[in-house]
This record gives sequence, C-alpha cells and structure tokens, in this order.
Amino acid sequence: MPRSSKLIGALILAALLAATSMAQARPFAKANSVEASLKMGGYFFLNEDEGLNDTFSYLLSGGYNFTDLMGAELALDFSPREVNTTSMLHLHLDFMVHPFVHDWFVPFVGVGPTFSVAFADSDSAEPTDSDFGLNAIVGVKVYPWDHVGFRFDARYVVRFGTDTDELTGHDILAGFGLFVSFGGDEGEVQEVLLDTDGDGFLDDVDACPTVPGVESAKGCPDRDGDTVQDPDDSCPDTPGKVELKGCPDKDGDGIIDGEDRCPEKAGPVAQKGCPDADEDTLVDIDDRCPNIPGDVAYDGCPPPPPAEVVKKFSGVMYGIRFEKNSATIQAVSFPILDEAVNVLDTYKAIILLIEGHTSSEGERGLNMTLSKNRAKAVKAYMVERGINAARIETEGYGPDRPVASNDNEKDRAKNRRIEFKILRQ
Repeated sequence: MPRSSKLIGALILAALLAATSMAQARPFAKANSVEASLKMGGYFFLNEDEGLNDTFSYLLSGGYNFTDLMGAELALDFSPREVNTTSMLHLHLDFMVHPFVHDWFVPFVGVGPTFSVAFADSDSAEPTDSDFGLNAIVGVKVYPWDHVGFRFDARYVVRFGTDTDELTGHDILAGFGLFVSFGGDEGEVQEVLLDTDGDGFLDDVDACPTVPGVESAKGCPDRDGDTVQDPDDSCPDTPGKVELKGCPDKDGDGIIDGEDRCPEKAGPVAQKGCPDADEDTLVDIDDRCPNIPGDVAYDGCPPPPPAEVVKKFSGVMYGIRFEKNSATIQAVSFPILDEAVNVLDTYKAIILLIEGHTSSEGERGLNMTLSKNRAKAVKAYMVERGINAARIETEGYGPDRPVASNDNEKDRAKNRRIEFKILRQ
C-alpha cells in the first residue's frame, strides 16, 4: 500500500512542522474542560479483499477532560463516495489518556468501541452494512494559542463482520485539523522567581537584587564580612561593628579606630578615645608622668623641686650610717632619710637612683653584695613610709668607684657611702 504510506507520512510531517513552528508556549489541557475538533485526513483500508480504495475522510469530535491527564471523547468519521461507491460512517467512543503534558504540546492515546455504517446505494438512506468494532488512537495536540490549537492523530479500527461470510475489516484513519477548548479549572499560576544578580538569592528576599551579594548581608555586597552592607558600611574593607556602621573599635570605647587617638586603650569621647590615668586633664600618651597628677606646663608631671632641694638630695648623702659589715641602718640615719621621704612625697615626679659603695677591705664579692644590700635597705625604709617602690631604683658598686684612696681609715670611710641620683624630676 504505497499510496497509504505516502499519505500518512505527509500528514505526520505536516504535524511536526506545525509543532516546531510554535514560538510561544501556551497552557496545556485543563481539568473539567470541553474540547471540540474538526479534522480532515485519510482513510486507509488494510484489508484488500474488501475491494475498497484508500480515500479521504472528515472528522468531528467532542471531548471532556476529567483531569489534565484523562478524559473521554466521542468522534464521528465520515468518508463520502467520491473515491468508492460506498460511503463510510464511524462513531467512536474513547477513553483518552495524556501520558505526559508539556507547556506547548500534549501527546495522547485512547481506546474504545466503534460503530461502523456503510452506505452503498446513493438513492437510499438505509445502511448497506453496519458493524461493531474496536479502535485505538494515538496523536498529539499543539497549543499555539490559549484555547485554539492543532491536532494530529492516527486511529486503528477493527470492524467485526456480523454476517457469516463477512470479513473482519482493518482500517487506519489519520487526520490533521483544528481544535478548540472551553472552560476548565485554572491551575495555580506559578510565580516566576527571579535572581537578577545571580548571587543565589531570589529578588523577593534580596536586599540588593541587582548587585551580587552574600548571605550575611541579605544578598548585598559585604567585602569585609561584618554583616553591614557595603553601601551602608563606613569601613567596607575592614570588619567592624554594626552599631558603628561597620567600622572597628578595638578598645570598645565607642569611638571607631580611624577617629581614636588611642585605638588600643579605651578612653572618653571628650579625650578622643585616650585614657587619663592620673586625671590631670593630660591624656596618657601626652603625659610624661601618666600615673602622677601633674601640671600641663610640665607635660603632666608635678612642678620640679627647687634647685636647693635637688642639690641637697643629689650626690653623697652624708649622715646615713650602717652597722659594721651589715646592711642594718643605724638610728642616727633616720632624720636624713625621713627628710628624703618628705621630698619624694612632695615632688612625686622624682625618680631616684640609690647607689651603694664600699671601701676595698675584704673580698670584692662580699663588698659588692654589701653595697647592693645597703642600697636596698635605704629603699625599703622609704617604701615602708609610703613611697612608691617603682620610683626608686638601686645599684651596688662595691669598691669599684672610690672617691678617695683606700690607704688610710679616713679615706676608706669616705668610700663607704650612699649616693642619691635624681633620674627624673
């Protein structure tokens, strides 16, 4: 049957060309919708013993979709006598299934009973023959518009002969035409969610939908990762605190590091973030005596002692005596030491070095130890009376720095001494 094959191939090709030409996607079959179609196609008789030639046919159908996947259809096929002396009429009732749905085409298959009627006499309305049968249909619907589309299908029909000598007919009906759909449930419209900047955060939750960002900044850029979005970050390249608009504050005093004179130490705003330990109005970094209240005129230190005081308490401190070969201070030394304590208490900026010296008698090692212990004993006396130990340094030189010869007792007595040196005032 070469003529039949050519006609079927032409109809299939026409359907494919129509499907691929659809540029816009349209809604597919809807539940509870009604469809009507009108097609024209070919009628192909597979049983040559019937003596019928392949011809054309017209088809009118109506269907109902229970869901978007299942439905029922009643179809009427009619082939006039233009080719054969007999016209054919078929009535098909099919259960239809859409195996899957696409956004612009829907394939379908169906099966059901068929009632066929043949009219051989043109002058009579009475049918020449009528038979029951079965049919199976396969096809595709294409949706270029919302409710109107193209349909191609091919139906295999088996006609069971009712007479004893009547052959069973095997036919193929193929058609191509238009269909229209009415009504149907409107499915939920899927909202199209966009990610304009491609950062993985959808526009409806992206605080910066047109600029790629990170999760910590709700989709906005945050170069330093401090959760403050770059447009609102006063220090976008340095991690900082949210309450300080993304700027750092190492010492936690509420002043950002870029405006803090002392970023490592907490201080009040009025002093630009610097502490003032001695509360003398001069911040520590500018205060030469940060732990001693002083005068701004003297760089935060107390006024220096008068020259006569400096002179009296510099050099050899005559009057400080120790027990022989001992670091025990003799009572005769107390008045001069108490006077020194009073000076240190009055002029709190003084840093004092106490030096211990000995004569050369005896072993040098013992003299070195003795000189150091005597200097420490003087310091201990002053500390016990309220002088800060940090203001006094001690050193022992033994016999290494004599101020007189060690040839006689008078000179050796001069070498046994305590010296004060004011390191800072």
